[in-house]
Amino acid sequence: MKIRVVLVSKLESTLNAMRRVIQDDEITVIGDSPGGVQALDKIENTSPDIVIMTLGAADLDVLNLAERIILHKPRTFVILLAENLNVETVQSAMKVGAHNVIEFPTSPKSFAEYIKSVYNNETTRINSLTENQTITWMSRVITVFGSKGGIGKTTIATNLAVKLAENRKKVALIDLDLQFGDVHTFLDIEPKDTISELVQEVYTPNIDSVRSYMVVHPSGVHVLCAPKSPEYAEVVSPEKIQSLLSLIRTYYDYVIIDTASTFSDITVTAIESASIILFVTGLDVSILKNSKLSFSLLESLQQKDKVRILVNRAVETNSITINDVQKIIGCPIWAKIPSDYKIAVSALNRGVPFVIGAPHSKLSQSISEVANLLLTGSVDYDIQKSQTKEKRGFLRNPPAFKKNA
Repeated sequence: MKIRVVLVSKLESTLNAMRRVIQDDEITVIGDSPGGVQALDKIENTSPDIVIMTLGAADLDVLNLAERIILHKPRTFVILLAENLNVETVQSAMKVGAHNVIEFPTSPKSFAEYIKSVYNNETTRINSLTENQTITWMSRVITVFGSKGGIGKTTIATNLAVKLAENRKKVALIDLDLQFGDVHTFLDIEPKDTISELVQEVYTPNIDSVRSYMVVHPSGVHVLCAPKSPEYAEVVSPEKIQSLLSLIRTYYDYVIIDTASTFSDITVTAIESASIILFVTGLDVSILKNSKLSFSLLESLQQKDKVRILVNRAVETNSITINDVQKIIGCPIWAKIPSDYKIAVSALNRGVPFVIGAPHSKLSQSISEVANLLLTGSVDYDIQKSQTKEKRGFLRNPPAFKKNA
């Protein structure tokens, strides 16, 4: 089934520009209009799934038109393309009920993903209003934490967020390494605004105002980036983070938080707000020492039950094994991520998560397994016990080998 779209703009050049950025087999443009009564007639006669309109100096009646469509054609969804996307523009759109507002797209791929995301989300919302169904809330805040820098927290957080989005989940990725966060580098995005601008400029946030400060990655992940400079970290308080997380989790299925490697007030807030803490460690004496101390601190904060241990770069040596990690930290191992320096560094340098750029690699497969554990609710999984069961099954039912002829 194709998503049927009508374009609205007074300028023929703008209509042509919109057509050029809509290049997807699942989306078809069924018509266009300069606006006003003509647009209403076009919508009435064609019943499109989505109406895409430009919001600029030459489109003065767009908000009035958007309001009429939203009120009288609830199954036709409105996307506004703003010439200058700012807080005032978003607030004006919100007053008439329009909350899908973005800057004019430059990438056909990202725009197609955005259109599909709007269509899927709005269709789900409309169906929930008209159908008598039991809703299962799956919202989870997943805080990715590690006791040492360079351990791979951001790699895991970004790839996991993308993988969950590939499973048609609404995913937010928040960079709470406020001084040196680089989620934007891993995803090759340049944020216009960050979390520091959000907390300074929006006194009473709602989900629409928060989303206006986020960047939509082509995968569909909504990203709230860390401040552009370390000194701006000071304007972000734990209270504001707690309030922000409480708001965001009402809209997204999964909220992934990348943290700093220190127990700052912000990190502790992210940990205490989490449904699950993905505690990243490794097969290294210094990392395990810090991990042991950090795990003890999490116990004192009464957060132990949320912790799931991920062993990153899990290449066992004769000196340290996965069993040793479990004994040292005193917690079952939830998952392990293999070591593949070439793929990981290539993904970082290109700004393309390896679950997209190298989907068949062992790294991607391991992240897929973690995503599946989250999606299926297997929070009590123990990789060591699972492997032991598999080994016993192998011994009970060894494979048959053919004799040479």
